[in-house]
Amino acid sequence: MNPSFEALKGRIIDFRLRPPTGPYRDFFTPTVVDRLCRMWGDAGAPASYTTSTSGRDGADDEALRVLVREMDEAGVRLGVMNGRHSPNRAVPVHIEDAYMHQIVGKLDGRMVAVAGVNLDQPVGEILAGLEHAMKALDMRGVCIEPGFARKPLYADDESLMPIYQKVSELGVPLLFMSGPLSGPDNTYTDPVRFERVARAFPKMPVVLGHAAWPYVNEAIALAYKSEATGVMNVHLSPDVYVFAPGGHAYVEAIRAMPERMIYASAYAFCSIGTAVRRTLELGLPEDVLETYMVRNAEKLLGL
Repeated sequence: MNPSFEALKGRIIDFRLRPPTGPYRDFFTPTVVDRLCRMWGDAGAPASYTTSTSGRDGADDEALRVLVREMDEAGVRLGVMNGRHSPNRAVPVHIEDAYMHQIVGKLDGRMVAVAGVNLDQPVGEILAGLEHAMKALDMRGVCIEPGFARKPLYADDESLMPIYQKVSELGVPLLFMSGPLSGPDNTYTDPVRFERVARAFPKMPVVLGHAAWPYVNEAIALAYKSEATGVMNVHLSPDVYVFAPGGHAYVEAIRAMPERMIYASAYAFCSIGTAVRRTLELGLPEDVLETYMVRNAEKLLGL
């Protein structure tokens, strides 16, 4: 047994773990999930995901039970799911805060949620919805995906500034969807866009989901500037892109400035267990793993 696993077992927080049910299940097809999981070293899609897509009566509830078992086997204490609104896809997807709140209740302390932002709504409704999500639904942050808006926006678009101001006032982290699938083209994940937001709201924790891959070095430089200057509060969550081409630089960033890096599996794109196993095989010191896989998320989520 890996000694690092024994030290972390039952304490790991997975910052991007989307349950395989309801609108989450429909966001990507089983073929895509299977192909991506194989890319990261799995034999295929996770059992919890294939259970959900089986079409059997009660499949969603059964899939959640299997998901919790997979979390237990991998030593994961808590998963973080995010709301999202993607009207510009061929099949639009809306993962509502109310749905996530139901899942949190069903899983009894094994999941927390960060609210989504529906950019089809008037700004006033968005701001009121964020207030409600934090205070009435106990959500722990906000996720925004400007590149998926009906009219795609860059993260630093002026129209988004009132939303960021509200997030900053609420004192919760802002999670950006970055990475290669965050908009019509890769310019939507350019770290310069996120840097401008972070500089404008320096007290607001900013988390880059997928760590802006393939802009690996530029994203690391942004996290470094946060660490070195204290002017911004940027964190990277590279999840499966640690194992992607160029991902070795993320590993070095975890080693050098672990306080800026946050662990995630990106389930269902990778099984929960494979993500943990491959992370433990990176050769990182135990204190670094503790910071990366447990403590940073605890701090950001107010746990």
